[in-house]
Amino acid sequence: MILAAGKGTRMRPYSNAVNKEMCLIGYYPVIEYAVRGLASAGVKKIFIVLGERKSQIMEYLRDGSWLGIRIAYLYQDMSRGEGTAKAVEAAEGWVSEDFMMLYGDTFFHPTSFFRDMIEQHRREGSKATMGVYLMDRYREYGLVKIDGNGRVLDILEKAPEEEVEKVKIDGLYPVNSGPIIFNPTVFEYIKRTPVSPAGEYWITDTLRLMVKDGLKVTAYKIPRNVFWRDIGRPQTRIEAEKYIQEKGLVKPESQP
Repeated sequence: MILAAGKGTRMRPYSNAVNKEMCLIGYYPVIEYAVRGLASAGVKKIFIVLGERKSQIMEYLRDGSWLGIRIAYLYQDMSRGEGTAKAVEAAEGWVSEDFMMLYGDTFFHPTSFFRDMIEQHRREGSKATMGVYLMDRYREYGLVKIDGNGRVLDILEKAPEEEVEKVKIDGLYPVNSGPIIFNPTVFEYIKRTPVSPAGEYWITDTLRLMVKDGLKVTAYKIPRNVFWRDIGRPQTRIEAEKYIQEKGLVKPESQP
C-alpha cells in the first residue's frame, strides 16, 4: 500500500500544479521508485490511496502492468477524517493478509532491503514491523524506542532531551522512516485511534495502541548504505536529486 492522498502543503506553490509524489528524482517520479522496489521484492499487487486532485498519479502509473505489477486505487474520504491512519483505513475490506505500507513521497535507494524487511516480519511473526532509519539528527521526525531484542517500546514525538538521548543506537537516533508492515489487526486499532492535536489521525498513534496492548511490534533497521529522504520539502528533494546525479542514475535505462 502506498499512501498518496496528502495535499503537499510544504511543496506549494509547486504542488498546486504537480502532485508531490510525481516530483522527478532523476528520470523517474518519486512514487515510481517505490513501485519498482516493491515489484523487485516480489509484491504482486499495490493499492495506492489517493485524495482529491491526485489523478496525475493514476494517469501515469495506470494499472502497473508496464512495471510488472498490478495497481489498484483507493480513495481517502477526508470528510471521515484526515491523516495517515485514515489513509490506511481506506484499504479495510480490500486487504485480508499482511501488507507493507509506504509513504508516496519518500525516496529510498537502493530498495533491495524491502525483501529483507518482509522476511524479518514473517520470521518474527510480528503484528507490525517498522522501518527505522538511524540518523545523526531527529528534529523533524518521530523517534522509535527499541529494546535489545528489536521490539518497539514507544514512538516519541517532541520528547524531552534527556529521554531522547536514551533511545540512541550506536550514537544515532532511530527515526520512523517507513516502510511499515502490518497485520490486518491494525484496522481494529485504527478505529480506536484518537484524533491528534493537529486534528488528524496518525498511524504512529495506532502503533502506540498496539504496543500498549502488548502486541508484537518490531523494528527493522534499514541498512546504512541506503539513502533516504522525505521529499515533501523542497530542500530534501534537492538532496535526493543530488544523490541521483552523483550516483549516475539519471538515465532512463538505470534501474533503482
